[in-house]
Amino acid sequence: MRRAFTHASGLSLALLLVSAAATSGEFTDPATGFSVTVPDGFAIRPPRQDPNHETLVDIVSLTGQPPVAGRSEALCAAGFRRNPKGAIASQDALNALPALRNRVAEARQILNGQGLETETVEPIQFRDFAGFEIVSIPTTGPDHRNVRIYMAIMDRVIGRTDIVCATTKQALPSALPVFRAIRDGTRPPTR
Repeated sequence: MRRAFTHASGLSLALLLVSAAATSGEFTDPATGFSVTVPDGFAIRPPRQDPNHETLVDIVSLTGQPPVAGRSEALCAAGFRRNPKGAIASQDALNALPALRNRVAEARQILNGQGLETETVEPIQFRDFAGFEIVSIPTTGPDHRNVRIYMAIMDRVIGRTDIVCATTKQALPSALPVFRAIRDGTRPPTR
């Protein structure tokens, strides 16, 4: 799971490098069935190649709100990485509190090693997956103390769905409901 979280947190850096044209507010990967639906006012760019994800799409705001932190045009990225068959025993094992605590501790350690200071960690309450969200602050970079990176990590037996969004400290309170709506619009692969 450590390697998987490292890959998910790598999305935060990838947000700085994207520039494809936006498309519609819905995306379904024809190969896997992984899908993302975003709220009105947002669009999904065509999928892009990423060595850490089977499927990865960027999400842009059509209104400029919430504001994007950093140099990216994308507000968020949503990705999926499939677990090897048999790697996870059951959803109950993933959902168990000790397992979730271990993944949160691991996430904090990895983020710290990548120059991100954890500001908050909250569980995502849903029986179909084990999840948590982390808000972190970069420790370096231009105006880094004014940047907030939101990450939602959702683990299922089939694999991990992750959402990474970057905005300003001031915009974060009003951006969180948007980030959570984007998170809730993701669906794991059906095949």
